Order: sequence, then structure tokens, then C-alpha cells
Amino acid sequence: MSDTLTLMALFHEGTQTAEAIDELHRLGIPDDRMIVMTGVPYPERALGRHTEWLRLPQIVLVGALGGMVFGLFLAVITPHLYRLDVGGHPIVGFAPAAVIVFVFTMLATIVSTFLGVLWEMNFPEFGPKYYHNLVTDGHLAVLLEFPPALEDQVRQVLDAHGAHHVHHPEKQPL
Repeated sequence: MSDTLTLMALFHEGTQTAEAIDELHRLGIPDDRMIVMTGVPYPERALGRHTEWLRLPQIVLVGALGGMVFGLFLAVITPHLYRLDVGGHPIVGFAPAAVIVFVFTMLATIVSTFLGVLWEMNFPEFGPKYYHNLVTDGHLAVLLEFPPALEDQVRQVLDAHGAHHVHHPEKQPL
């Protein structure tokens, strides 16, 4: 027998969902054991969830610094490696070097942002997932994992806050 139960409940409104999540927190179900599925993006705090800190700013910053270092290497170091003296001109001109550094910094920033977003979304994910078709129609779904001893209390909380289609979900291919 499994040591946790999985239960899915559907709600019509965000306020009902937030109240139910707050009540489930009071029962001792941690936030990492609850998944809220919506067809519309809600801020995490709107549903009583804790703010999740993303690593995207750090990923973008590292990408930008890497692009700047690569641009500096191309603009400054490469002319010294393959020296070409042209009567009275400096080996490294400021304007071309600035353009090269800027372009590679922006290129690496854009690429690292795109890859960082994919990383944060855990994309791609394969295999069957928990889902209900009413989420697409505007309902909010709460997927819970909790100890079997709390099943009656969890069902009472969900029913008290207007949950419908409370059931043990099955994973389905999306």
C-alpha cells in the first residue's frame, strides 16, 4: 500500500481555491505537495502559495558575462595574436571593439534567457501527467499528495470550499 494518496479537486473561482489551500496548509499539507493547475496564469500569492524564487536572473547574468568575455577575446586578444600593423593605427580600435563586445554580450544574453526559461519550465517533459479537461474550460484544479490518515479531513475541507469533481486522478498522456 502506498504511503501517500493523490487527490484532485476542481474549483470554479480563485478565491475558493485560495481558501481551500490555506485550510489544507493548516492541516499540515506542505506547499510542495500541492499543484495548482489553471488555464489562466495566476500570481502565486493570489492563490495563497509561497513565492517561488527562480534562477533565471542568475542564468541570464552568467550568459551576459560569458558573451562579454568572448566578445572581449575576439575584439582585443585576437588582434594581438595575429598582429597586423597598419601605418600609425592602433592594433585595437575602440569603436569596432565596442560593437563586437556589445553584439556578443546581447547575443549571449538572449540565448541564455531562452535556455534559462526552458530550464525553469522543465521543458521538455515526457510521459503521462495528471490533468482534467475542465481546466481548459476555466476551472482551477488542485492536485494533492497527503498521508492516507488525512483523507476524510481533506475531503471535508475541499467540500466546504466548493470543490467539485473530487477524485483520485489517473495519469493520462497529454
